[in-house]
Amino acid sequence: MADPVLSPRPALLDIGESQPGAGVTICELRGLSLATMQTRKGQHALLRDRIKQHFLLELPTGPSIARAGEIAFAGIGPNYWLAMSEGADPVFGMSLKQIVAPLASVSDQSGGYAIFRVGGHAVNDVLAKGFQIDLHPRMFEIGAAATTIIAHIGATIWRCEDKADGSACFEIALFRSLAKSFSSWFLSSAAEFGCEWQTEKAP
Repeated sequence: MADPVLSPRPALLDIGESQPGAGVTICELRGLSLATMQTRKGQHALLRDRIKQHFLLELPTGPSIARAGEIAFAGIGPNYWLAMSEGADPVFGMSLKQIVAPLASVSDQSGGYAIFRVGGHAVNDVLAKGFQIDLHPRMFEIGAAATTIIAHIGATIWRCEDKADGSACFEIALFRSLAKSFSSWFLSSAAEFGCEWQTEKAP
């Protein structure tokens, strides 16, 4: 019997009211299909070739993110990636598993992770209250990623293209069960700057 295909639901249904000022913004990216992928022993070079052939991108060799169209791979550990599809494909994990077999192990994570996009002119000041890494653009360039701890919550963060107004923009992936704890921390940390909660789908 084939595995049932479930419709994705947002991690946060009630995110509260926006605060005045809007020094920072936050939204949960919805409509993403997610999977983790880990190279099997001795298959890294072949896996890189396979990913390049099918998705037309270079698989990150370290803590960074690579995008091509609606597909992205973020390095979250040694020979370990979070794969993302913006097409809300309910069988993305199964399709990826077929593409990379037998070179890597794939696990569907569409219901296991939540991804938030944060930005605004004060976003670095907010993130500095919890992230113990240097997110200054000289040290953390566009496309850079890091797996770390924020307020006792395990998370992976990567830097996106700057917003139209020149302010920084980041995306943060964490376990879905911790989404409420993260949002509470972020709202509290952003209170002095004002925080605008946004509702949008993945681009």
